[in-house]
Amino acid sequence: MEIAFLPKSVLRLKGKTATFAINPHSTVAANAVLMLEPGAQNDSEETVVLNGAGEYEIGGVKITGLRNEKSVLYSMNIDGLEIVVGSIALLSALQHKLKEHNVVVVNCDETADASFLTSLAINAVLFCGENAPAVAQGFEKEKLQKANKYSASLGKLPAEMETILLAPSI
Repeated sequence: MEIAFLPKSVLRLKGKTATFAINPHSTVAANAVLMLEPGAQNDSEETVVLNGAGEYEIGGVKITGLRNEKSVLYSMNIDGLEIVVGSIALLSALQHKLKEHNVVVVNCDETADASFLTSLAINAVLFCGENAPAVAQGFEKEKLQKANKYSASLGKLPAEMETILLAPSI
């Protein structure tokens, strides 16, 4: 499983059986587009667009979407790894309803305290978005890694939780 930051601020989650684009503003090659804002539109004609709560299955990947009035988060299992993707505000609001995940991808659309993420992530927390540097610095400054992609597999997960700032062309 690979999570990469592509040009034009698009995140791509790529597994063995499916590829997902997160919040693309233009057409991106993927099996599905995951929009983090309820009702958000994407002009992709040949790709499935998910933009709300529900149960989905794309390319053998089961996805659960949860939402509030401002944003949507998606929980899924890709290549045996439990992954959740969502805004920091919604992850914080739903933290008591969510199970632990191997990888938590946090869209930092606003600045907030990220300390609660230790209860959601077992192996890695990936920060992305406009306010990601500020949020990530307050989380685990001494262990923060910067990268434009993150790869993991079920047998090769880090023993200690990693914190990664995802940004283009680091």
